[in-house]
Amino acid sequence: MEQGAAGDEVPAAVPTPSRHRPVSVKDVAARAGVSWKTVSNVVHRKAHVKPALRQRVEQAIEELDYRPNLAGRQLRQGSSKTLVLALPDIRSPYFSTLAHEVIRSCRALGYTTTVEEIGMDIADERRVLEGYRDRLIDGIIYSPLVVPSEEVLARRDATPMVLLGERLVDSGLPHVAIDNRASGRVLTQHLIDGGRRHLAFLGSQPVLGAGTAQMRLDGFLDALAAASLEAPEALRLEADEYTREEGERLGHRLLDLGLPCDGVVCGNDLLAVGALRAFRSRGVSVPGDIAVGGWDDIPEASFGFPSLTTIAPDMAQIAGLASGLLLAEIEGRRDGEAESTADFVLRVRESAP
Repeated sequence: MEQGAAGDEVPAAVPTPSRHRPVSVKDVAARAGVSWKTVSNVVHRKAHVKPALRQRVEQAIEELDYRPNLAGRQLRQGSSKTLVLALPDIRSPYFSTLAHEVIRSCRALGYTTTVEEIGMDIADERRVLEGYRDRLIDGIIYSPLVVPSEEVLARRDATPMVLLGERLVDSGLPHVAIDNRASGRVLTQHLIDGGRRHLAFLGSQPVLGAGTAQMRLDGFLDALAAASLEAPEALRLEADEYTREEGERLGHRLLDLGLPCDGVVCGNDLLAVGALRAFRSRGVSVPGDIAVGGWDDIPEASFGFPSLTTIAPDMAQIAGLASGLLLAEIEGRRDGEAESTADFVLRVRESAP
């Protein structure tokens, strides 16, 4: 019999663990001929374990390929140091860049980030609101698309959460966004200052309510009203999705209307890239015949031809604000609703000089 760290005797028999179950701390203890407490002390690098016992335990760990139960340890400690970033579509250049910045920001705070793609599936969005009950996580950064505000307000899960975007600003949760209405005014005013008088908006999404698309459209209409310019509803084209393909479809549809149009404000850069392709295929000169602008400053905006004038949000700042607010939630330091507005700049390029 062998004396363990706490003085308890353990059997010298060394059973081999079944291949059909994970190796446990008791398996390691049996292989090394020590108590499970000694194994635990070795795993947790406690200093008082005798060198000979430590060597035997480490050899048993290697032979059995033992992996400590980190989830159980984290549960006992009350923290997993893991966050979830829930985004609509990680194929989008905007969201992939945002994910990159959030991962970097959270890593600097000592957290690992898991990225979850939720699309426009309300069941998946509700699972986010329920706090991922099947996972051990400390908090969630969430960019919602379709879940109603009342469901967010009625949320009972206590997992700390920060929202991204303007769609659910009245949710009672901390949130981060750029001022999309103000940026819509800035972009539209730039086209007006360039001499454009008949402007269209590609990308309205009334089905999603007062979200990002509506805020940008409102800014577009604000600028037209301030300049005493008409804003025909026929030139406000709805988009099912914010994709290149949808932008190309809307670009053709705009031209097919046959209405005067010398400037186009697109709800994001992907729509603008698609619209540029449609205009090019129809022999429409950009910016000669039509000036075009978008949002997000994706890589295609600067490398396409013509390069795209766009609103560039400060992505690193968005990530920093979101991770900072979430950490405050996790540590219980928030007092009341926290709203943070990130900066943006207008990047003037060839499509609307």
